[in-house]
Amino acid sequence: MSETAIEEKRKRDELKAKRELLFEQYLKHPMDTRLALEIKVMDDQLAEAASQTKRKTGSRN
Repeated sequence: MSETAIEEKRKRDELKAKRELLFEQYLKHPMDTRLALEIKVMDDQLAEAASQTKRKTGSRN
């Protein structure tokens, strides 16, 4: 596994951990739209990272 792939995985793992913490807060305060928006942004970042990883691994074949 290359350093770039390791770094990308580390970033995804950090985003997932932050998202989980925000989601726990959101469950306690579901009317807090700020939390919902932050979770949405993180979901979008995670999806983009997954898409980039898929493109990179797909282009090697």
